[in-house]
Amino acid sequence: MIQKDYPVKGLSCASCASTVEQALNQLPKTQAHVNLLTEQAHISYDPAYVDEATLAQQVKSVGYELILPQTSSSAPNSKSSLFSIQGMSCASCAQTIEDGVKQVAGVLDAHVNLANEQMQVIWEDQAQTQAVIQQVTDLGYQAKVSQPNQTTQQEQDDEKEHELALAKRKLILMASFTLPLFILTMGPMFHMTIPHAINLHVHPLRNAFIQLALTLPVIYLGRSIFKRGFRALIKGHPNMDSLVSLGTTAALLQGIVTTALLVYRPEQVQGHPDLYFESSAVILTLMTLGKYLENLAKGKTTTAIQSLMDLTPPTARLIKEDGSVEEVAVSSIQVDDLIQIRPGDRLPVDGKITQGQSSLDESMLTGESLPVFKKEGDFVTGASINKTGSFIYQVTQVGQDTRLAQIIQLVAQAQNSKAPIARLADQIARYFVPTVLALSLLAGVFWYFIMGEPLSFTLQIMIAVLIIACPCALGLATPTAIMVGTGKGAEQGILIKSGAALEETQQASVVLFDKTGTLTQGKPQVTDFICRDPKQKKKLLQLLASAEASSEHPLAQAIQQAAEEAKIDLLEIKEFKAVPGHGIKAQVGQQNLLIGNQQLLDQEELPPLSQDFLDQAERLSQAGKTLVYLAVNQQVEALIAISDPLKEDSQSAIQALKKDGLQAYMVTGDQASTAQHIAKNLNLDRVIAQVLPQDKAQVVKDLQEKGLKVIMVGDGINDAPALAQADVGMAIGTGTDVAVESADIVLMSPQLQAVHQAIRLSQATLTTIKQNLFWAFIYNVIGIPFAMGVFHLMGGPLLNPMIAALAMSFSSVSVLLNALRLKKVSID
Repeated sequence: MIQKDYPVKGLSCASCASTVEQALNQLPKTQAHVNLLTEQAHISYDPAYVDEATLAQQVKSVGYELILPQTSSSAPNSKSSLFSIQGMSCASCAQTIEDGVKQVAGVLDAHVNLANEQMQVIWEDQAQTQAVIQQVTDLGYQAKVSQPNQTTQQEQDDEKEHELALAKRKLILMASFTLPLFILTMGPMFHMTIPHAINLHVHPLRNAFIQLALTLPVIYLGRSIFKRGFRALIKGHPNMDSLVSLGTTAALLQGIVTTALLVYRPEQVQGHPDLYFESSAVILTLMTLGKYLENLAKGKTTTAIQSLMDLTPPTARLIKEDGSVEEVAVSSIQVDDLIQIRPGDRLPVDGKITQGQSSLDESMLTGESLPVFKKEGDFVTGASINKTGSFIYQVTQVGQDTRLAQIIQLVAQAQNSKAPIARLADQIARYFVPTVLALSLLAGVFWYFIMGEPLSFTLQIMIAVLIIACPCALGLATPTAIMVGTGKGAEQGILIKSGAALEETQQASVVLFDKTGTLTQGKPQVTDFICRDPKQKKKLLQLLASAEASSEHPLAQAIQQAAEEAKIDLLEIKEFKAVPGHGIKAQVGQQNLLIGNQQLLDQEELPPLSQDFLDQAERLSQAGKTLVYLAVNQQVEALIAISDPLKEDSQSAIQALKKDGLQAYMVTGDQASTAQHIAKNLNLDRVIAQVLPQDKAQVVKDLQEKGLKVIMVGDGINDAPALAQADVGMAIGTGTDVAVESADIVLMSPQLQAVHQAIRLSQATLTTIKQNLFWAFIYNVIGIPFAMGVFHLMGGPLLNPMIAALAMSFSSVSVLLNALRLKKVSID
């Protein structure tokens, strides 16, 4: 199965998102979730049954457009290039550029992402970036080769600010016509004096023409709503714009017809004529105001990615071949370049220190407040802040390959995903707009034909029903909270890969920890070296370290460190074989070695251990140390005890989890006595010891079969299957790439307190989602019957369409504002 995010053109409400989602889900082997806020569809499909052209055609068949997103970038002259695009205003622009670039010779595919205004081009062979830039220019837009950096982000921010400024200007113009129109028509209700020359009671025709003159500019300025609304209506997939378009058009036509009667049949107009021009103008102005406020709030929900992008400095000090230092743009830095860093500098890209040492503040990436000491040979991460020392480092990763860029990609992926809790809202949104249209018609029939009310009264009812309905609030309820929640997590060094993971985290009942590198520091040290013949200690350590030099296991590294401290030279090995979960077999010179745990000795049927070894093993094991035996030519010669200290916050993190009602388990391949010692110190609820790496996933599965929701926390390659099997896999970010890839949540900090913070964040986000959904449902459940006149039947007031428009706009904005409250929630 392939999973990708695709921007969708034409979405205006939850009903649109539901229509696209339903259409895509009708395709074989296809599952889609559409995010209204980010206007993206997350699609899982089997390429054996469906291709991207089919997906696009299916979306087009229901009146919308699907465009492919940017997925990665690359360096020049590779098979993939990333471009920044300027001048796009809608998804149609993106589609035009994409189709045009695909015609360039050598281009296999092109994906334009309207959201971040970038384009990825896939090449058949050699990149011809100038040809693409020229083609985009010919289409009426601008393109340039791009790498994610502060300058690019600043340009995008400036463009968004410009668009908001234009929207604000349009809103002010609409209000400048709407306000006098409102005063002219509604002034008498507030005891305001209307000039005799334009008083409706005295000069109805003159007043009608003035109202029409004030209304038409508002209609023109709000024409985009009509274009979107009627286009969707004609294609059979009405949306929120369709409801507003129908309501305002009905009000406008009623005013025009009445004005025409005043001109040609004045005798048919009795008393005070109902024009409804003000309803059209006020509704459109309030809709525009609501959309403007919504876009302002949306901008605040997406600041996480912008903040991460801003962490990259615009320039760096490059050391040239002649030794001179030149300040260059970060976008020009290449792998293997040497960069000079001074106190207070922010690192531009990832690399390895070649000269000097310093302490680095990595809190913006890991959430860890204490500086980390780095010396020659250590790797450093872009966006870190150098504190006191100076150093030179060699660049190892640039562009989208840096750790920061990968973090940004994870955050963007999560913000485009959909949580399972949104399913109910999706089901309602699917039928929402058609139902509202039917209810509006039903209300009109009831009041006009059954209750005998005049046409003006009936029209007011129908317009109010169309205007007050708000599928937008339903569509924004979940994604806004997810965007803010995942953004807040990123700021704390908690990278949540999907909305589903965010939801499932707060449902967990058990947190299952790996031991080495998770509960412990992952830096084991040899504490005891007991030999059958003490005179052979140096020779045995030499054999032991020579064999372990071919192993990457943390225990092997501890043994090698002990040999280095003893200044022992290593011997050449002839054979090496790892025995997963037990140890290794090796041949050094003429000596056949077995190095591992008690299970390895039993498996090889070695002679029983002496009583002295048994007593020593029992003592060391009770002290919580890991035991490694060395057998030479089938004879156990040494016992090595290795200790891996617990992390400083392990105990407090476990206590915090238990305080919140969660159970804390540990799974390890260590001996039961060693594991029990750790469990006692940490007050764990259960320990599962002597588990082979390949069996950790089965442990998780066994717990799940008992009805438990399991969070697995690990950091090693052997944890990857268990992380994937768990309901939620949390990988310590300092661990292996395989573990990080298999996990649902990546904890950039090695501190276990981040586990508790991730769970608290999940709880806070789900609470916000439920609040949003509740108010969105309640708003529509109460608002629509109110607009239909249900309360009026019981002697209550009748809803004015203008009040309905104000309520409708406020409902969407209130959902966004509630989601923004997440930014201030404490998760410690």
